[in-house]
Amino acid sequence: MKILRPEVSNDMPMSGGLTDLMDMAIYALYNITSDELDIICESCTDEEMDQFVSGLGSLDTPSTFAEKRKGLEVRNKYVEHFHK
Repeated sequence: MKILRPEVSNDMPMSGGLTDLMDMAIYALYNITSDELDIICESCTDEEMDQFVSGLGSLDTPSTFAEKRKGLEVRNKYVEHFHK
């Protein structure tokens, strides 16, 4: 099981709707909060957004290692917690 940052665990929506389920998947996969997701969505280019979403995969086909890596690169670029 993946260990999430405490602020991510506390930010998980619990209402049980379909959009909440999708948000939880993004938060858990990328280990980000809703505010960090907002920053990514507001700041990244269309190409970076495509890479970020491709890293999630789909119900039919999981993302490849390269897609996950590119998605994480986008996350790391815009999320202060992951800056080195």
